[in-house]
Order: sequence, then structure tokens, then C-alpha cells
Amino acid sequence: MDKNELLKYMPDYYNSVYEMEELLKSQSKGLYQFDDEINRTLLNEFIIQADEKGISVFEDQAGIKPDLGASLETRRNNVLLRLLPPKPLTTRYLNHLLEIMNLKSKVRVDHAKHLAIVEAKSTDITPDKVNSMKYMLNITLPATMIYDIKINLAQADTQRELYLGIVNTADSYISIQANTAQIDFQK
Repeated sequence: MDKNELLKYMPDYYNSVYEMEELLKSQSKGLYQFDDEINRTLLNEFIIQADEKGISVFEDQAGIKPDLGASLETRRNNVLLRLLPPKPLTTRYLNHLLEIMNLKSKVRVDHAKHLAIVEAKSTDITPDKVNSMKYMLNITLPATMIYDIKINLAQADTQRELYLGIVNTADSYISIQANTAQIDFQK
């Protein structure tokens, strides 16, 4: 918001009225100071964009006691999982939950073994995200289904090259006898 935002909305009949212009300028400055707080309050109404204060309100409403060392993202995911409406459990729904929680991984289900396999790359996942994934799977999967989290290590190509250089050196030594007759060394 501009510091003189209210002047743009001043009616034409107040043009060249000094008192009205100064009044709107002073009110614009006050409004400008509170604009960030108004926007933050608006964003705190949505779980995905809420800050720590907003998430704590949602946790209080859902009856969640946050862990002391939990990051904001983990707390946000816990609130989302608690407050999302229940849907039929499908592979597509599980992948959608992982996408919402910003966990870059995919779910496969082996129905015969009652096994859900979650695969992720080691470059995309952190220990905090693994804990969020475990929490999500513990809440959404039925009690008769187990899960396995596989983290694929990143592949790196290395070149094995050997550089060999050969250098020939030669040392030369010359010894010359000095002519001492030219200089008197006795003095």
C-alpha cells in the first residue's frame, strides 16, 4: 500500500482544500503502518499461509499439543491432517496428501501384503519430513496395513581419469678457476 493511498480516493469537490488533503495524508500514514498487520491477520485464517501465531490458534481449536522442537511446517502438516475431512483411502488420495504437505514422494500399495510403500529421493527429504510422513501414514492408513518408507540415495557420476606427465630435466655444473692475479687478496 502506498503512503498516500487515500488521496487517490478523495472526491473531486475536495480538490484544493488544504485541510482535507492533510487529513487524508495523515490517515494514509496510519493506515499504511497497520497494513502489514491486517494482511497477516487475513493470512492467519488459512492453515497453509499462517504464521506461528495463526498455527497455534488452529492447534488450540483442534486440541493438538505441539512438540517443543517441531518446525512450523511440521505443525502446519499436523493441523492439516487433523482438520481435513475424511475421504476414501486411495493411492491417489495418499499421493495428494503428500503433495499438499510438500513431501516430494510417491506411494505404491501392495494390496496382497497390506503394505504401503512410500518412495522418496534423499535430495528431496529431510529427517523432519520423514517424521511428518510417518505421522501422516499413522493417521490415514488402517490398522491392518503397514507401511515402508524407502529413501533412494542420489546417484552421482564420477570420472576416473589419471593425468600423467613426464618432464625431463638436466642439471649442468661448471667450475672455473678464478684468476687471482688480478685482485690482491692480501690487503
